[in-house]
Amino acid sequence: MREILQKVFSLSTKSDSRPKKGKHKSTGQSLVELALALPVILILFSGMVEFGFMLNYYLTLLDATREAARFYSNLDPFNADLSDNMDFYAGAAAMTKDQLEPRTVNDTSRKIVLDSAVDDVIVTVYSVSGSSVVSHPTSGPYHMFNNQTSVFTPAKLQSQLVSGAPCAGILLVEVDYNYHQVLALPWLTPFVPDPVLLRAYTIMPLSAAEPVC
Repeated sequence: MREILQKVFSLSTKSDSRPKKGKHKSTGQSLVELALALPVILILFSGMVEFGFMLNYYLTLLDATREAARFYSNLDPFNADLSDNMDFYAGAAAMTKDQLEPRTVNDTSRKIVLDSAVDDVIVTVYSVSGSSVVSHPTSGPYHMFNNQTSVFTPAKLQSQLVSGAPCAGILLVEVDYNYHQVLALPWLTPFVPDPVLLRAYTIMPLSAAEPVC
């Protein structure tokens, strides 16, 4: 009797220890789903990383225009005879460029080198009086490399003026930079063009350009 019970229990144990078909099926299904989803996950993740690089570059451009506009908002864009002081515009553009590019060979901080063939720094001064907007220099916005156009025009500013607004002087510093992908992954090109034109600008009050009202 004891031998018969031992044989029965041993058979039941062996039958329970056998792997179930459902478990193998679930594992295989998970592997297939992972294989299908992994490329999409990698594309999304690499796109997020590339966008992070792009945003970081844009913030650096914005900081450079802000520093130049803040400094030159305390200076005078006109000569004694009220003609345009071109040194003012050239200095503001040069300061923007210096904020971006390496200053010394041993400078290891992240800097942006402007390409004189495609990038540009634009400096414009506006004198706003009532509904009238006059831009300086009189020959047109100052361009460091003359590659891009300003995002603002006197007509555009005039259309945004509020009736009864006080007279004001405005300094506008813009930088246009062609951003090339850092990762440069082939599957991102159909979704993110390379290069991407990044435009950053800063508007600052300029008391020296404020007209007499």
